[in-house]
Amino acid sequence: MKAWVQGFLLAFQFFSILPVRRELPMEERQLKGAVVSLPWVGLAAGGCALAVSFLLDVYTPMSVGGIALAALIISSVFTGGIHLDGWMDTGDAYFSYQSIDKRLEIMSDPRTGAFGVLSVLLLLSVRFLFLMETLHVSFAAFAFGLLVLPWISRGILLYHFAWTPPAKQVGLCVLFQSAYEKKLMIISLMQNIILTALFIAGYHLFWIPVFLSLSAAFLMYWLFRYLSIRSFGGMTGDVLGATVEGGETLLWIVWWISILSVMD
Repeated sequence: MKAWVQGFLLAFQFFSILPVRRELPMEERQLKGAVVSLPWVGLAAGGCALAVSFLLDVYTPMSVGGIALAALIISSVFTGGIHLDGWMDTGDAYFSYQSIDKRLEIMSDPRTGAFGVLSVLLLLSVRFLFLMETLHVSFAAFAFGLLVLPWISRGILLYHFAWTPPAKQVGLCVLFQSAYEKKLMIISLMQNIILTALFIAGYHLFWIPVFLSLSAAFLMYWLFRYLSIRSFGGMTGDVLGATVEGGETLLWIVWWISILSVMD
């Protein structure tokens, strides 16, 4: 159990700005705990964004757009921008239209090019739009989305660790992928079932959007898997970050559409 707790802390140490000031071992058991804890980082990021959004909604006259923007900023800052950096590096490499080896080289370059900047501006603009549109529908729908969608987008990563080959034999992606085993998938599925049941019990009207979001995430996995193998020869840490950010943005579109269908 201690190793799994250390893995939980390791996930937050790597993928959030929370000050986990401990020398944590990175052996196989700790890495397994970190892998299944990744969705909890998303839930924590969404929870912080929701707390700020609630305070702004109740205690200030801030507009819907202002609250949506605040939620976007808080959730992005919580992760330290690590996944957004992956999205930008992937955008630079993908739109270079070079060979796979050249794309991997561009990805490793610490500098950000024009395509990376444009891709992140487009990503955040689209997500802001659908955050705001969902908030227009209802605060409850917005709140559930902030909690559910970051969880689901990080859950996609476990499927990559299971079935997507790495593009390189070094890096953070390979490190976490080396800890994967079948029982982690079972643990992840149990987490999803329990959390989904709790969300639906909290507000049963949203069972359809949750179901559709989970279904969309599964389809997104196959899309991202196809694109990563075709464009980069497999998965890298940057592509995993792009999967989280791109997946969450696409899920907000699915969430908004499904919310409209149940609120009519």
